[in-house]
Amino acid sequence: MSAQGASVIMNQKGYALPMVMAISMIIMIMTLSIAFSMRHKIAVISELRDQGLARLKSYSAMNETIYNILTSNFTSTGIKIYLPDGKWKIWNLYGEPIALDDSVSVRLQDVAGMVSPVTQPRYLAALLAGTSATTSEINSFMDKLADWQDRDDLKHLNGAEAWDYEAAGYPYAPRNFYIQTVDEIRLIMGFDSSLFDAVRGDLTYWGSDHINYLTMSPRLLQGLLQNDKTVAALLKMRSEHTLTGSYFRGLTGIQRSDTVMFGPSSLVKVNVTAQQNKAIDRIEAVIDKRETRLRPYMVLEWKR
Repeated sequence: MSAQGASVIMNQKGYALPMVMAISMIIMIMTLSIAFSMRHKIAVISELRDQGLARLKSYSAMNETIYNILTSNFTSTGIKIYLPDGKWKIWNLYGEPIALDDSVSVRLQDVAGMVSPVTQPRYLAALLAGTSATTSEINSFMDKLADWQDRDDLKHLNGAEAWDYEAAGYPYAPRNFYIQTVDEIRLIMGFDSSLFDAVRGDLTYWGSDHINYLTMSPRLLQGLLQNDKTVAALLKMRSEHTLTGSYFRGLTGIQRSDTVMFGPSSLVKVNVTAQQNKAIDRIEAVIDKRETRLRPYMVLEWKR
């Protein structure tokens, strides 16, 4: 072989090596891209699977909870559930978590132990007094709440009517009708959303003018009774399932009346939380235990 031929062959080998390396690099990049895409798809499928399982768990838990509410008897602070083996258990009606298993929990609240902004403004003011709100802020909010709901244009002392909203740059005015959801309160002029979040768990739209002290949250009890020692004693008896209307009257002096009751109402707020790995699903509902022949119960509210 001549020197010139050998030189051509060497040059061809020199060109081939970079080409092989470039092709190998492209193949490696394509392989990594496919692998990354597959991992992403697997992660998405796994996340969707977990979300689906969490929803199934929450729905199953809600069905179990409704069944237990319907087939149980009310106690002074909870429901007494009868088990197939003849035993029984108590589920509280004051919002303490009830674990169905490691990944599912339920909270039940007697609606009569909550506050309706529509029918119970005095209790709402007491609830707000237990937060960081000042007296002037509470008075301002209560007057604005009244102006939001009344049908006239007469402004309360610290309230706000349509022209006040317009002057402040709001794109809306008071509806001049009862609030239709608790979250509508956020629309009231000047109301602090963080303050609302602090008391949201004690508010209900479905309440009446009746109130049940025995199933109130500690925050609401403290706001109304203003006595740490009494509240602590009540909470201790309640945790031991011994709190009754008689004990409550003896400790507080508050008597039964047309609006004060010492037993749960027929309305129960249900909060179900289910988890599957990182996926969480929640259902919130208000169940009316009617116990009639044609309508044993009604679902008044359902949020998911």
